[in-house]
Amino acid sequence: MATERVDKGWQQRGIDCYPVEAIIGTLAHYGVKIDEASFKAAAAEHFPLAIAMKWHEGWKGTGQFSRFPAAAAEELWRRLLPGQIAPTDVALAVINLMKDLADLLDEKKDQGTLETRFKVVEAYLPSIPPPPRRDLFIGELIGALNDWMEPLDGMGEALAKKKHDALADRFVAIEEALISQRKGVASAIVQAQRGDRDGAVRAFSAIALDSQRDFWNRLSALDALLDFEENELAKQAALPLFDDAEKSKDLELVSSVIERLAHLLEVDPAMPERKALRERIERLAAELGPGDEDEDA
Repeated sequence: MATERVDKGWQQRGIDCYPVEAIIGTLAHYGVKIDEASFKAAAAEHFPLAIAMKWHEGWKGTGQFSRFPAAAAEELWRRLLPGQIAPTDVALAVINLMKDLADLLDEKKDQGTLETRFKVVEAYLPSIPPPPRRDLFIGELIGALNDWMEPLDGMGEALAKKKHDALADRFVAIEEALISQRKGVASAIVQAQRGDRDGAVRAFSAIALDSQRDFWNRLSALDALLDFEENELAKQAALPLFDDAEKSKDLELVSSVIERLAHLLEVDPAMPERKALRERIERLAAELGPGDEDEDA
């Protein structure tokens, strides 16, 4: 008996119209041998996009089937793991919410869906897995949001600027719940937009200097100080961050801080710490290998 497979019209019809056996049969036909048990085992460690990327390594499908693994991984997740949300589920809900909010900011006709959009996203938040799987989940979420990340970063501030204060607070609560590096930073930006610039700057500085916080959260606060042109406070925050990055011997962390220090040195070429920083950067470059260190640092 021939193995059941998805036909060439699957993109038009929708993959949800085909049985699990046909999806698995199509995967096998193009080089991915998997069954329900092995998919569930893979799902215990990864989320759909990561699973699909692994399948793509030996994928033989072309044309209508060139992107089949991603659709198949998403659909098998929904069918075989009912009740477990996928990062793309949350990403789609966030994108739909931002579209409605963008319409509101553009003063377009209200479609009556905004409250529902908020409730859908807010209902997902308690279901996001805790660490350590949270990092994998949020990584895929950010990847799925892609070009929507920049609008997400600015949405709370834009809403506050248009005096949609309650919506700004509600959106920022979602943003900070999803993107941990924005925790406290996004709400302080809204605080500044409402007129309390000094309070916002104090919040940025406190976050950036808090050694108990996540490195990337502190770096996000440092970026806010730079955006607000609070260069002396930014320097005070950047130096301990550089200390921590140096101790970690992590090239990504080191390069991230050096990029900000290079900007500060450009703004203030006479910075007293310049010579010492240069020596540290050169030593780290030798230890960690080639990176993106700024030649003018």
